[in-house]
Amino acid sequence: PEEALRAARAAQSHVGRARALATDSAVRRERDLLIGEALAIRGTADAVLAAHRVHAQAVAAAKKATGDRFEREEAELKRTLGIGEGARIPPAARAQLRELAENQKRRTTRAQRDELDRAMIDLLSFYRDVLTVQLGAGVDLVNQDFDEGIRAVAAESDPGQSVRRMDAIAQARTRLGGNVAPLLVLEAMMVALRPQG
Repeated sequence: PEEALRAARAAQSHVGRARALATDSAVRRERDLLIGEALAIRGTADAVLAAHRVHAQAVAAAKKATGDRFEREEAELKRTLGIGEGARIPPAARAQLRELAENQKRRTTRAQRDELDRAMIDLLSFYRDVLTVQLGAGVDLVNQDFDEGIRAVAAESDPGQSVRRMDAIAQARTRLGGNVAPLLVLEAMMVALRPQG
């Protein structure tokens, strides 16, 4: 029950995310690394490097989630088209295989953006906790595992800066929905998370 409650808080009302956090140690470790990245940002160079690491992790997670399925889809289409293993692809079938590859590319992009969006939601919850501490709201922290880091960030910044950080994350989520390079969006967001002063 304790682990389920911790996962539910961290998931911000997303049932699938709560299930993953409660049952998959790799998901918890990725989340811990992400928040650790935010805590380690001290300057622009740290922010850019953190953005690259978060982006690489999202790309790897998306490939892991889609890779085997895409290979099965291609094999199934070739089988349906009567193309044997290692056989030459007839011109009439190339368009269908090309269309499948384009659809897979779109789904991979979507999976990467979904991974990044989940990361941004985790960061939003972290800075929500920082703001909660700064305002003395007296409510339970979402990210209780990071109590010490939350209090340290709260002490070295002010509520205005926390709101600006949260706005930068929200803006990055909006930009990610457009036709922009995800890495550039991440870099801009991470730079906005730097301590000011």
